Parts: sequence; structure tokens; C-alpha cells
Amino acid sequence: MPLAYLSNWAPFRIDALGLVTLIGAEEVNRSVGRLVQSRYAKYLPLLGAHLIADNEFTAMTSGFHLYNVSDAIMTPGLSAWVTRWLNSQDLNTSTTSFEWSVAPGKPQETKSGCGKAWDALLAALVGFLTIGGSFVLTVAMGDWWGLANTISMAVSVLVRCCLVQENVNALDKAVFDACYERSGIQGGSEKVKLLISLADSRMVTMYAPRGLVLEGFTKRLTILRPRLYSYTRALGWFVFGVHVLSLGQAEFLNQIYAIVLLVLSTWATAKGIGSDEYNITEHISAKRVEDFPLHPDRRKWAYIRLECNEVEEESLADWGLLPRKANTMWWEDFNECKEQWEFQECRKSYDTAKT
Repeated sequence: MPLAYLSNWAPFRIDALGLVTLIGAEEVNRSVGRLVQSRYAKYLPLLGAHLIADNEFTAMTSGFHLYNVSDAIMTPGLSAWVTRWLNSQDLNTSTTSFEWSVAPGKPQETKSGCGKAWDALLAALVGFLTIGGSFVLTVAMGDWWGLANTISMAVSVLVRCCLVQENVNALDKAVFDACYERSGIQGGSEKVKLLISLADSRMVTMYAPRGLVLEGFTKRLTILRPRLYSYTRALGWFVFGVHVLSLGQAEFLNQIYAIVLLVLSTWATAKGIGSDEYNITEHISAKRVEDFPLHPDRRKWAYIRLECNEVEEESLADWGLLPRKANTMWWEDFNECKEQWEFQECRKSYDTAKT
């Protein structure tokens, strides 16, 4: 029988522990932590499941600084999800801009009901066919270790979906309440100018509601159902242990099937295939402001596009982003560039993009 032959086929052994803990760990941490899920890989198992159970994808990342130019506030700490989201974007060195919005009332309608239902059905179908194929193969071969591995991967998917959704719900509620004065923040829906410097020295310009900045960009998320969250994490650790043990003991063919599935789904998630990067939650969304090729990708032009007043320029100088007035040569060049910006046609296009 072919299955009997395949059960005894084992040309080499696989280090299961090294595969599921080391390979793809950084990519899983970044892609899952940005809280944007792929419509194709949402219900597929990923490498590095221990990072999900350990809540590592919500750990804050050092090296980021947020400069609230409108309110003259600087903070070195950003929420975990926004740092991972920024690291997943294709950014220029200095002149990338995003505009954020928080929809009032009912959740934003970015897709029709049919489109959302199709995405959910497609994600479920892909997950069912891939994990179901592993289930059928292990049962047909009588590989009970392989069956245990398949079940553990399926449960790990449920664990990840639950933990990510709890973080999304916490973010959405905190930001919505802050923007529409349910949490005592005045002017929460008013947009402010932001500069964010990344750990690799790139800089991003953002226009975002004040409530989103205070509750979404600079604070740790407060989970709405902490007991459920803790129990789900415990379940994640348990199934991860089962996954490591059973994968190492499974038949070679089932090991190969599981590893190929894990690697491909992790690759698709890390690359953002099928992900809607600009719709984070039901109310929170972003759009990328059009780049202008007429201007070089330099920080000077990022500051000019902010259209700062004198007080805001003083704040930038205090933070060390602009030189002091003693550097007259630099300021003369800067003022000349501002005059060019004011009289160029691209300004009109930029104002249209901001409205």
C-alpha cells in the first residue's frame, strides 16, 4: 500500500523545536503585532506560535520618538501596534505622510456587506482546506502524533485570532471614546501634526485626531476582557507544547506537510498578501498622502510640508530637529524653500489631499 510505504519513509530527521521557535519569529512578531490580518492567511497556522502565547507581539519597541508639533509634546514611547505597522510600510527616508481618521457613529463602511462576507468566507475556506488536508492525511496514515500536531495547529489559529481581536477591540474602543469626548479628552477629534522618527532614523509625517494620538499611539492597550485573554494565552502555551512534541514524533510526510504549510502561511502574512493595511479597526483608518517627486526626500521638505508657525518651529528647534537661529545660512535656505513651496502648483494638490 502506498500509505504504508509513506509511513516508513524517513530519509532524514527534522529538528522540530528549532523550526517552530527560531525560523520566522521576527516576521511573525512584526506582522501579527500590527493588528492587520491577511484575508488568505487569517486562519492558517504560523511559525513562532510561542510569541503569540507569550504576548510578545504587544511588547513596545525602543528607538521610536513621537513629536506632537501642534501640542509641543515629545514622547519616546509608542504603542506596539503602531511601531510594527510603520515597520511594515514602504517608507521614504523623510517625506512619507499619512492621514488618520476615526469615523464617528457606525463603523466605517470600507466594503460592501457582500465583500466583507466574501473575505470571511475565503479566509475560512483556505484554512479549512489546508488544515483539513493535514487532518485527512494523518488519519489515513494512522499517524496519531501527526493528528495531535494538526489539532494543535488548528487550536493555535483560534488562539491567535482571539488575542489579536481582543487587542483590536481595545484599541478601537479607547480611541473612539477619546475622539468623541467620552473619556474627558477635550478636542479629541481635532487633528494635530505629528513627526515620528523610527529606530532606523527614517521620519514619517502624520495628521491624526488628538484622541488617537493620546490613546492609540502612545499608550499600552487595556484589554477589555483580561480573564479571557489570560486563559487564551495559557491555552496557547499548552497547544504550543503539544505542537513541538507531536511534530517531532509525527511521520516524515506529515512533518513535511506541516512545515510547508507553516512556512508558506508565515511568508504570506509577513508580506501582507491579502491585507488591508489602511483599515486597522472598525473606526480607525489611514491613507497615504501623495508623494511629490519635485522635492528631494530630505527632512527639510518634510518640515516645510508641515507648514509650521513660529511657535511650532521653536518646538522643533528645542527637540533638535531644526538648527538654532544662529545658523543663518541654513535658515536662509529654509525660508527660500518655503517660498518656493507656497507658489508651486503642488501645494494646491497637497491641500486637496489633506481635506
